[in-house]
Amino acid sequence: MATYPQDGPTSFEALLEPLPADVRDVATRLRELIQATIPDADESVSGGAKMGIALYSIGGANNVVCGIQPTEDTCRLFFHGWKQLEDGGYRLDGSGKNARHIKIRSPEELDLDDVEKMIEIAAEAR
Repeated sequence: MATYPQDGPTSFEALLEPLPADVRDVATRLRELIQATIPDADESVSGGAKMGIALYSIGGANNVVCGIQPTEDTCRLFFHGWKQLEDGGYRLDGSGKNARHIKIRSPEELDLDDVEKMIEIAAEAR
């Protein structure tokens, strides 16, 4: 399990620091894709001593589009417009009321075109 300062990570770089190279690579690629797809999104990083997340919002912190939660063995990409994604045929994990996610375990699993479409749908749903 990643170990962060007691207050949690405060930057994207700090979020990735204690994690394996493959996870850092996936998270960095996801971040670049999010920034290219929704360039007006604001990034905020938060968490605690054991877990952190980078959230991407448009028009204020309460309008989250998606988030990257890297862990020791995977990156979860959360979507707040998950209902529209499921209606579009995308399969998401989780049972959250506000967000669902996909898991990406390695750079080879990352389908940039597919994930870009998902980010676009989630951004339009906000």
